[in-house]
Amino acid sequence: MSKKVLAAALAAMGILTGMQNAVAEDNLFKKYAYDSPIAKYTEAAGYYDCSAEIGATARCLDDVDFLDQKFTAALVFSGDKLMLVSLFAPYDRDLFARAAGALAKTFTLVSLADGKSVLDLIELAGKAKNNDEYTATLTNYESVALTANNVTYSFVEGLTPTKGSTNAHSLMNSAPDNIRGADLVVSGEGDESSILIKFSFPKLDENKLVQQAKKPVESF
Repeated sequence: MSKKVLAAALAAMGILTGMQNAVAEDNLFKKYAYDSPIAKYTEAAGYYDCSAEIGATARCLDDVDFLDQKFTAALVFSGDKLMLVSLFAPYDRDLFARAAGALAKTFTLVSLADGKSVLDLIELAGKAKNNDEYTATLTNYESVALTANNVTYSFVEGLTPTKGSTNAHSLMNSAPDNIRGADLVVSGEGDESSILIKFSFPKLDENKLVQQAKKPVESF
């Protein structure tokens, strides 16, 4: 894994400002609709149960074409309804660049995480004295995360940061419920390095949790 190249590529792309206006559809990825039933994804269609490997109710499909690459797709369910689509592939520098570039067309990069901390890029953009300070902070954080072999780039689709957005949380608060999120994850070391792209609807998931919490419970 060429960690210096990864950091330089991300900074050079200017993903934070490479945003175009877009409206998220209720498809997580391509034809995979949010809340579609698990019964739709059958063995006859090539799907297999990979729940044990994923750690949740899941169906997987091999050889899914995306970005001129074959991925394994993992469909994760909650209550037998589709809530998350993840794509897995061995790490490749060119694949990372293609994935970041594809996301940057309609998504905004809002944060980086290393498994221990989060760098909020909306907050950083408001506090940094200039673009050089912003880029240096981003690149340094990314380099440390890559050295630890764990970095997550979190994106949201169809949002442009405004003066009223002081951080990623406030930006999401102003977003429609069906705003689509995507996480680009680089993890592992050497031959074990991998790329993971996760598509979700974080506000729809959050709303479901709120509704579940409001349901009356049995007396005990």
